[in-house]
Amino acid sequence: MMRSRKGFLAAVTCCLLIAGLGRLGFAQSARIDSGSVSQAKFGFYFETHLSPGTPPLSDSFSTRTTDEPGIIHRVLLDRRGRVYVGYDVRVVVLPEPNTYRVTFQRLTMTPDAAKEIMGEGFSSWRPLPRSNWGPPATQDIRGGDVLQLEFLANPSTGQQVVDYVTVQEPSRKFNGFDVLPERKFSYTPGPSRDFGTDDAELTIQAPRLIINGRLDESSTRNFGEISGALVWIYTAKRGRYILSLVPRPELGFRRAGEVRGSSLSFVVGTDEFRLSSGARIAPGQASFNLYVLHEPDWKPTYPNADLAAFSMGSERPATWTVRD
Repeated sequence: MMRSRKGFLAAVTCCLLIAGLGRLGFAQSARIDSGSVSQAKFGFYFETHLSPGTPPLSDSFSTRTTDEPGIIHRVLLDRRGRVYVGYDVRVVVLPEPNTYRVTFQRLTMTPDAAKEIMGEGFSSWRPLPRSNWGPPATQDIRGGDVLQLEFLANPSTGQQVVDYVTVQEPSRKFNGFDVLPERKFSYTPGPSRDFGTDDAELTIQAPRLIINGRLDESSTRNFGEISGALVWIYTAKRGRYILSLVPRPELGFRRAGEVRGSSLSFVVGTDEFRLSSGARIAPGQASFNLYVLHEPDWKPTYPNADLAAFSMGSERPATWTVRD
């Protein structure tokens, strides 16, 4: 059992292959990483979620991926604790088109791979203990099938760090002198439902917040992504600002700003906020009005919360009510 200095209690569970993706109940999750590794005949794609997304994962955690002939290494690192956990993936292209044999097994790294992932001092890092690692888990899949693997679980909060992975054609392909569009992977956990007004979602990725012309430097340490019909940002001494693309006058929201591409801005009282995101914030190409509810007395209540630091999260409107 391991506790990071900023509070994610990591009771390590084994990396289990979940064939039906039915093990986790729905919870609002936060994407913390995504990417791919392309080899000559296939691409291995992943998206990492923290579920539920609050409290956030410490900024000392990050994931890394590297490959060697015949093997791909996925590693979750705690740079403050200098500990890591991960798994290996072996992919075999089968004779039938668009089919692959995928094998997940214990993490094994050569010194060169460990140095690439952890740096010069890799020998001082230690692996987190694993439990219930049986024989390698092998499954034949078709391109695009999504598998779920668990990195870590926190029994005190019920949170999990989960990888959603798939194998498809390589992310970059060439057709003569033409480079075909890069292939990307995204996955949303939880049950499906009808599209509704609340699906007008905001997405904030790696935010950088400016308040009254000054950068909130604590926001520069946040590289996560959150999305939802209601997203919120917390800033020290000002409380929480809940953001929506949809007017919600019955909940106390007021039109306060706008969203344009990968940036948003709003004014509450005498304070002016501008936030830039690493990706488009709202769907489509138009600019949108932004509705804001300010909770000046709100503070994070999860264990070891840093009340002086920027944080963000999301909520589901169907179960949300204004706090007193």
